[in-house]
Amino acid sequence: MKLNSESSQLIFDAALKSGVGVKVISRRLNLIRLYCKEKDLFVRGTSFPVNSQTSCMIANNKFLTKKVLKSENILMPKSWLVRTPSEAKRLILKKKIYPCVLKPTRGAHGHKVYVNINSFDEFNKLLPFVFTKPGRNSVLIEEYVEGSDYRLLVVGDRVSAVMERIPAHVIGDGVSNIGELIQQFNKNPLVGKKYEKPLCKIIINAEVGRNLDKQGMNFTDIPKLKKKIFLRQNANISTGGIGFDVTDNVCQSVKDLAIKATKAIGMVISGVDLIYNKKTKKAYILEINDTPGIDIHHYPAFGKPRLVADDIVKYLVDNSL
Repeated sequence: MKLNSESSQLIFDAALKSGVGVKVISRRLNLIRLYCKEKDLFVRGTSFPVNSQTSCMIANNKFLTKKVLKSENILMPKSWLVRTPSEAKRLILKKKIYPCVLKPTRGAHGHKVYVNINSFDEFNKLLPFVFTKPGRNSVLIEEYVEGSDYRLLVVGDRVSAVMERIPAHVIGDGVSNIGELIQQFNKNPLVGKKYEKPLCKIIINAEVGRNLDKQGMNFTDIPKLKKKIFLRQNANISTGGIGFDVTDNVCQSVKDLAIKATKAIGMVISGVDLIYNKKTKKAYILEINDTPGIDIHHYPAFGKPRLVADDIVKYLVDNSL
């Protein structure tokens, strides 16, 4: 039976391959049942029963995650919680946190995340995009940290896979304008609607326009041959980012940090987003995901596929008693 989520399908297929009893309870909800030893386990998408409800609650609130990790002396970008646009303006005028990041305390896939903001004018223009509900909101203003963007999949006491993510971009051919290059990228057979393929479509929106404007460009400009034009600052695969498997290349200290951060909030299986600055050799945890997409590791745009679903099923079976 085909499930609605590719990540769910990978877990289901891995269970079948390993000989574990498995049954689809709800295709619409991506809910399956694993028959493990003496204890049955329910898995919905990539929400796993080994992660407690409390740990998932912490992971789903970026501000709470920061508070817990800070108490464990785990390095994260400095951040401030604001509730209203006026409060945000007062803080940024007082602290002058440039460059900075604006993002909601809850959310995924880079939605409403605005990175590398360099001026009050730019900051002020972006506030309506993060304060979208009437009344008080929960928004983070965060210092911008430069470095390589990694997603690490933690399974128990080890890192199963590491992906380096490059923000959405196009490469000039000397003939096509930026809008046409985006259309060409989206027609690539490796591009899917969501995560059924290694790449996701680049959606043309205000954030893409903002990043072009920062570079003094617009959609009608024709980049020089082989010139790389970045369209976003956040590197999420869901927004057109490109993934490189770097599991064998990342230093062990970075992997150990991801494991430590996962355990710090009480989780067992997680997707850890971090920035690693190769010059300073410092790693900063950005967030921890309790329902990480695993298909990106099975189908990287470049590099070795990592069959992380096998690792997850094995861990669930071995720890089901």
